[in-house]
Amino acid sequence: MRVVGYLEPKPGVEPSTGHLASLLVRQKTEGARLVVRASFNDPRAAQWFALRAKIPAIVLPFSVGGNASSKDLFGWFDSIVDLLVTASQ
Repeated sequence: MRVVGYLEPKPGVEPSTGHLASLLVRQKTEGARLVVRASFNDPRAAQWFALRAKIPAIVLPFSVGGNASSKDLFGWFDSIVDLLVTASQ
């Protein structure tokens, strides 16, 4: 897995349309395969980007109990790996 860019220009700072547009240009040359966001992040930027880049956007559970598969630490890790593998195929 390789990071092509970050939706937020700095942690906690909402992205501007200019920032997202520059990520779209980068995505075309570097070929990102999916958008990953944490469940606590606002979904709008990820959805906007994924729609325009024509790639899937996934939400990773923040901690144990973050989704139905994350009942314990091992389930949480398995859930994250499953989400990443399934979305990137």
